[in-house]
Amino acid sequence: MAQQVEVAPAKTRPSTGGADRSGQAGKPTNGNSGKRVLLTLLVAVLFSAGVIGALIYVVNSAASQSTDDAFIDGHIVPVSAKVAGRVQSVYVVDNQSVGKGDLAVELDPLDFEAATRQRTAAMESSQAQAVAAQAGLQEAIAHVNTMQATVESDQATAAADAAQNEKAQSDLHRYEDLFKTKVVSPQDVDQFRATAKSAQATLDAANKKVASDRAQVNEAEAQVGAVRGLVDSVNAQIHEADANLSTAKLNQSYTAILAPESGWVTQKSVEPGAYVQAGQTLFALVQKDVWVTANFKEDQIRRMRAGQRVEIAIDALHGQNFAGHVDSIQAGSGARFSLLPPQNATGNYVKVVQRVPVKILFDEPLNTGSGLPLGPGESVVPTVEVSSVEYSPLTVGIALVILVAGVMFIFRRGLGRKPRDSAE
Repeated sequence: MAQQVEVAPAKTRPSTGGADRSGQAGKPTNGNSGKRVLLTLLVAVLFSAGVIGALIYVVNSAASQSTDDAFIDGHIVPVSAKVAGRVQSVYVVDNQSVGKGDLAVELDPLDFEAATRQRTAAMESSQAQAVAAQAGLQEAIAHVNTMQATVESDQATAAADAAQNEKAQSDLHRYEDLFKTKVVSPQDVDQFRATAKSAQATLDAANKKVASDRAQVNEAEAQVGAVRGLVDSVNAQIHEADANLSTAKLNQSYTAILAPESGWVTQKSVEPGAYVQAGQTLFALVQKDVWVTANFKEDQIRRMRAGQRVEIAIDALHGQNFAGHVDSIQAGSGARFSLLPPQNATGNYVKVVQRVPVKILFDEPLNTGSGLPLGPGESVVPTVEVSSVEYSPLTVGIALVILVAGVMFIFRRGLGRKPRDSAE
């Protein structure tokens, strides 16, 4: 008799919707596929942006040089007293903006006014002495002229006496010859001999008178020379007195200390009532004309030249940019011109990249628009355009190859990956 075998019914997995999922094994759902495509596109876009950004950075880095070792620089004028004195008034305060020629400090002028009056009196005295000396000179010259006229008159008299003497001597000789022939008497000869002696004596006296007059003329001329020397001496005293008066007036003007240039008052160290010495610094004046001193590394200035465009970012203005240009490059590193230059010939040598100061000028007067004064020492970041931005075909080709290869790799990895089998 056949034995009956009871077969238990197979266990069935509860259906989630009555549909059989065995036929969908290995096939992704639409939701997972869409997310994978979006993620792949996002990675590809980010990769492409990275490649393009790297290309732009490399090209721009080659076309420009920048440094953060840069500061605003400018003229700092120390304002000093030119004369010693007590401070009467101070018209400026710290950080005040002043214009060229504005009155800043005033010293007590009383001592200088007294010195000016004293020099004025000395000048007037010298001028009076010059007038008197000039009058004496004119008198001496007139005396010389008078003596010369006397000499000329006495010379004329001497000439007349010489003629009379010549006639008397001729008459004497003639009568002496006649006396030898017994034509005239001895009395006549004696008379003409006496006349001849008188004429000779008169001539000798006239000649001596002329000589005396000439001596007096020489003496008068010497007196003129002495008076002229006195006049020159008094004129020199006038020049000296005039120079002293000018110095006194100049020192008096120095009691008003003016601003030599326009700018901002800094480091004021003067107060009313203080006594200041000549040359003592009262305050410093920072001019409004500023520039940038940038310390570039020595391997950054290879293609840097005067006139190249510069973009200047000022830290105090939150990186606000201003246009400028390279003015000049210092002939030597900053360390070489420091107070203690390095001596590389002693000890162990360690090579250090040197910094070279570069002067950069602003294209336009610096106008921050915020009212904030910018002075020496404030930090800036200049970027010098050492060459134009050029994308060579080779660089662009390499970038495109990297970009295409990267994108293809991303899509192959992102879309070609098999999903996990959802069937157990």
